Amino acid sequence: MQILRRVVVPCLVLIAVTAVVAGFIGGREALSGALVGGVLVVAFLGSSPGLLDPLAKKNPMASLPIALGFFTVKAVAAIVVLAVLLDEDGIGQHLERQAVAAAMVVTAMAWIGLHLMTLRRSRTPIYDLE
Repeated sequence: MQILRRVVVPCLVLIAVTAVVAGFIGGREALSGALVGGVLVVAFLGSSPGLLDPLAKKNPMASLPIALGFFTVKAVAAIVVLAVLLDEDGIGQHLERQAVAAAMVVTAMAWIGLHLMTLRRSRTPIYDLE
C-alpha cells in the first residue's frame, strides 16, 4: 500500500505534467507519446511489487527464480511493446519518439528515487546479524 501511495500516485502526477509540457512543446503527438512512455514505465516497474511481493511472502525460497523469470518475461514484453508502438508505419506515426523517451527517463528516475525513499523509511530489516 505504501508503494501505491508514495510512488505510483506521484509518478502518475509527474506523467501528467510531462505530457502537458510535451503537448505544449510538440503538439498532440508529443502529448500522446509522453503519456504512453510514462505509463509503460509505471506498468513495467509497478508490476514487480504488485505480483512478486505476495509470492515472496508465500514461498521465500522460490522468490528469486520467480523474480528472474518474471523479469525476463517483462523485458521481452517491453521490447515487443516498444517495437509495436514505435513502428513508423503503424501506431508510431502518431507518437513523437523524443517525448516517449523523455517521459520514460523522467518517470523511471522519479520511480527509482521515490521507491528508494519509501523502502528506506519503511525500516524493513534486510539482514539478520545473528
